[in-house]
Amino acid sequence: MQNPRRLYKELGNLFYAIAAADKRIRPEERKTLHDEILFAWKHHENSTDRFGSDRAFLIEFEFETMEEEAATSENAYNLFERYFKENEKEFDQSSRVKIFNSARHIAESVRKINHEELIYLVRLKELLKI
Repeated sequence: MQNPRRLYKELGNLFYAIAAADKRIRPEERKTLHDEILFAWKHHENSTDRFGSDRAFLIEFEFETMEEEAATSENAYNLFERYFKENEKEFDQSSRVKIFNSARHIAESVRKINHEELIYLVRLKELLKI
């Protein structure tokens, strides 16, 4: 990845789009997001911010920013989609699968995947070509 900071920002947009698809972000979705950062993304690469924090936590920061701005899921998803299309060659198969799995885990964190989340997951799977 050439720019991990931008990747994490855009992943925050994507994961927000999934969590907010039903217009409500639940505590379980927040916990799953945090767990995904700790277990899937924190070790993706080793960059830190100027305070020494792992850059992967930018995912959470961007997620919260989108929430504070009351962004729509569609706008958040479109931001990620545009970024992915511009940088598609930088994503190997394992990164694509990791992105999809994190999105799916967030969608599954409250009982089961709802209709709105499923629509985004199908679009994401097509976008990532997995």
